[in-house]
Amino acid sequence: MTELIAMILLGLVSWVLRVTFVLFLPSDRLPAVLQRGLQYLPPAVLAGIAAVELTSVVTGGDAAGLAASLLAMALVALIAYLTRNLTAVVVVGLLAILLIDLVII
Repeated sequence: MTELIAMILLGLVSWVLRVTFVLFLPSDRLPAVLQRGLQYLPPAVLAGIAAVELTSVVTGGDAAGLAASLLAMALVALIAYLTRNLTAVVVVGLLAILLIDLVII
């Protein structure tokens, strides 16, 4: 029970910090250089998550998981290149992860 209370408090503190940052420092008040840089933040975060996941699959030694992960990464990269739509990329990536987790691995 203590762990549950700690997790709830941690989540609450995290949420309050994020909301406070957004409320007191909206992006339209930032300098133009920072505003332009913020547009690259979501793809950079997604690339970091993908790199960590792919590294763990490569070091795991599972050939089927490695092939599936590389194929999923290639598919997501192709969708990103063709559509230039972050929503489409996220949806395809999530579907690929679900497919890999539920069917292949």
